[in-house]
Amino acid sequence: MGKTAPEWLSSLRKDMELITEDAAREHWPGPGVDDTPYYNYRLEHVRQVERDALRLLDEVGGDRDVVLASVWIHDRFQPQFSGPDHAALGAQWARQHLGSTGFPQHKVEQVSFAVTMHSNEPHTIPPTANEARLLWDADGLGKMGAASVVVFLCSMTAFPQNVVTHSTLAERGLQSLDDARPMIDSFYFQPSRVWAEERQRTEQQFYEALAREVGHGSHLL
Repeated sequence: MGKTAPEWLSSLRKDMELITEDAAREHWPGPGVDDTPYYNYRLEHVRQVERDALRLLDEVGGDRDVVLASVWIHDRFQPQFSGPDHAALGAQWARQHLGSTGFPQHKVEQVSFAVTMHSNEPHTIPPTANEARLLWDADGLGKMGAASVVVFLCSMTAFPQNVVTHSTLAERGLQSLDDARPMIDSFYFQPSRVWAEERQRTEQQFYEALAREVGHGSHLL
């Protein structure tokens, strides 16, 4: 049986569950007005970022408290698909409120910095900011692989202006992979680059298989 989460972490997780669930109802309402939405992209993304962050912590080390707090705050002000200035707002929230959750006050500034930097351009986080680099990598990894295919398919209903057919899904998926390939070299840690390559291969295999099945292999592959 695993350890009980510290109170501050349970609080951050619960906050994010409520924030994202409320926003998810706009795109994926349940049967009733107050029912749990049938999909919650942002919450699933943050949960995946946490999984990848913990895996990276095992590989490269770092302050677990700083990393986990950063994970659960980094998208607090982007509850689904939109959230202008969400990194700056999240960093400000951390400075003003994180200490009151019981989180160690002397680590708050590290969390704020990591949240600030998570949406920055690649190669802009200094080597001394290990936890910020780790969050940046985990955030990127969380958008790749089999989970990314699920996100791509489940999110389609949030964008009804994009007509969906099996052919367009295959074409958009393969195009998104072409656009994302340069990102692999942007990851800060070697394990991240290895996992990113593995996940892109998984996506490639799926979309290529879909393209073949719908008879468009000749111009999509």
